[in-house]
Amino acid sequence: MRWFKPGLRNSISALLGSEVRTESPESLEPVRQAMLETLGEDGSRLSPRLKHRLNYLPDAHALWFARSEMVSVLSRLHGEAKAVDMVQAISPAFHGLLPKTLIDSARMRR
Repeated sequence: MRWFKPGLRNSISALLGSEVRTESPESLEPVRQAMLETLGEDGSRLSPRLKHRLNYLPDAHALWFARSEMVSVLSRLHGEAKAVDMVQAISPAFHGLLPKTLIDSARMRR
């Protein structure tokens, strides 16, 4: 016998805010394109796996956390300082898709 019914567990997690939100593909497309443009042809050749991931990541959070891998690839091409600047230039594209605190925390680390 289960102590918690699945419906109850799901409603509690929804109240706590841990429920996964899904964005429309149209709202993610500008972010996805900005990331692919920043990666460029050279970055795509250096890391085809990253290019594939950027094309198919399902939500804004996954794209946001893929930025660290972008910095790694771009660092090999342009150096770390320029790579960080290039990836941080994409951050405004995430406004409205992620909590403001997440975007602000990335800005404060610098």
